[in-house]
This record gives sequence, structure tokens and C-alpha cells, in this order.
Amino acid sequence: MPVFTLAHLSDIHLSPMPRARRRDLFGKRALGYVNWHRGRKFVHRREILDLLTRDLIERKPDHIAVTGDLVNLGLPEEFLRAAEWLHHLGPPSRVTAIPGNHDAYVRLHPEAGTDHWQPFMEANSDGAALMPTPETRFPFVRRFGDVAIVALSSAIPTMPFIAAGKVGEAQRIHVAKVLEELGEQGLFRVLLIHHPPLRDQAGWHRGLRDAAKFTDVLKRHGAELVLHGHNHAQTVHELETATGTAIVVGVPSASEAVEGGVPAARYNEYCIARAGNGWHVEMVGRSVAATPEHVWECERRVLRER
Repeated sequence: MPVFTLAHLSDIHLSPMPRARRRDLFGKRALGYVNWHRGRKFVHRREILDLLTRDLIERKPDHIAVTGDLVNLGLPEEFLRAAEWLHHLGPPSRVTAIPGNHDAYVRLHPEAGTDHWQPFMEANSDGAALMPTPETRFPFVRRFGDVAIVALSSAIPTMPFIAAGKVGEAQRIHVAKVLEELGEQGLFRVLLIHHPPLRDQAGWHRGLRDAAKFTDVLKRHGAELVLHGHNHAQTVHELETATGTAIVVGVPSASEAVEGGVPAARYNEYCIARAGNGWHVEMVGRSVAATPEHVWECERRVLRER
């Protein structure tokens, strides 16, 4: 198998914020609107995102995964702008997206929200042959040669000041079956989820509510690589499973400004190749430097070598 390159970015928080009508600002949206204008708009900057995505596009990875929080307050116009941004990133055949908690900020009819991203959130033909997408849309599978991407949704509407997520029993049952099937076929399984999937990676108010049950699924059925966002931080964890070690990687926000010379906005690129009876996986981190603002290779690390 030739090297397959997969780029991963998350927590886009696309700006600028569209003008909000007074009638749109109720409940959680009103609090988020104030929070955005008081501070978050200075953190999540469009020019930082554009710098990072321009670098990503120029590197031409085989595929791009976006793990949620494309919008901020769940305003209908935000979903339209995010759809335009996804198409700029690449065609649906080369870009996979899943929602995050900000994409489920309030209860919104799908036609006014994530339906605009549907071409990026559905199985390809090879993936559908492995597992038809359930009526709930998630999980879905995309297959590229020996690499299979399994996409989940942990996005649920929550009360103000809560950013928690949940996979739910239906998705856990489906993903257990598909991980088992993909493992038996000897495929490299990449799992996409917005919230950190392991226990104690985030507190109750912003963590994955069923993290313990989801971790049990991973332990029983295995996965080679699990990619998430949400925490706006670069993290790497190892989880021992029935089929070997699963590498769990979180990536920072792709739009976060550099503070105090510390790199913030970042995406990761994974170079995946067979190595004997196992896999070789190298992670290359690409981050925005402070002065002058440019994208540089901030990390190169072998995650799997067998």
C-alpha cells in the first residue's frame, strides 16, 4: 500500500459572525453572542484560519477530516458560510466533516443547519458497501483503499454554559459492528469524533457524557487512530484494545490566534502505510508561528511503528 496522507483540523469557529437579528438571540444564543463580542472574536480570527488552510491545501493531502465546531451560535447563515468554506477546502470526495457542540448550539431543523454540509457527511460507495449509513446518519463509513474512516456525531443541544456531548446507544451499537468488521478485513480504522472520547479528558459540563461506555466499545473492538477536537489542545493518548493500541489524538483550534509567542492554531497530517503485518503512522504538526505569521512544521512524531 502506498502512503495515505490524512489531514485533520477542528474547531473552525468561522468568522466573521453574520449579523444576528434580535429575534435570533434568545436563550443560549444571547449569552453566546455577548461572549463572542466580548472576547472570542479576538481569539478565533479568520486570517489565522485562512493562513492555515492555505498551507493545508497547498500540501495536497489525500483526504481532510474536519471534526466539528464549524460555526459559533448556530445561526442559519453560519451554516451556509461554513458550507462555502468546506467546498473551498476541497470536494466532498476528499473532505469529511462531522458536527461539534457549537453546530448543535440550539435545536434547529436540519434543513436550516447541517443539511448544507450533507455531501461531506455521508458514506462513499466503498464505505456504504461495508456498512450502510443508519437512519440517524451516524456513524457513516468512507473507505480509501486500506484506510477506513468511521465518522461519529457527539453533538447534542445543551443548556447554557454546557458544552457536553453524547454518542448514544444507537451509534455505539453500530460503531461496534463496523469496527469489528473493518478489523477482520485488516483495514486501518480512523475514528472521527468531536468530543474527547476517553474518561477524564474533559469535565462533566463539557465532556462526553457516555465516555466510559464508548471507551469500552473501543477496548473490545479496537481502532488504530481516533481523532477529535473540542479541547483546543494538542494531546496524544494510547488506549490498549483487544486488537492492539489505539492512538487518540486531539488537535487545537484551526483559527485560534497566537498568544505570547505560543503556537495555537494547528492541523495535523498523518502519513499511513503498511509495515509488514502492521502499520507505520507518522504525525506531522503544522502550526501558525507568531512573528511573522506563517505556517511551520512544529512537530514530527512516529505514532505507530510495527
